[in-house]
Amino acid sequence: MSKEKTLRYNKSMKNEKIIKQIAQPILEQLEKYEKQFGKTEFRSLPEIHFVFDKTHDGPVMIEDIELTDELLDELEAYIQEQIEAKHKPTILH
Repeated sequence: MSKEKTLRYNKSMKNEKIIKQIAQPILEQLEKYEKQFGKTEFRSLPEIHFVFDKTHDGPVMIEDIELTDELLDELEAYIQEQIEAKHKPTILH
């Protein structure tokens, strides 16, 4: 494996770990809301979308992690996958 591919792979693995770390409290909060609303049926699954405050100067940080557009997109996709997996599980044969 080339050094460039290794670096990309390591970055991808690191991003996956970071995304799960950031997503965990968000998913826990969504779980609390779900329990609060009980068995309320929704017409469609909730969707999540994050928006950067463009008036903020400097990088957006969570602890020592800088949130980039790319990382935020991956975070949205991961959380959405988790929501869909819980509410619309797929059966694989």
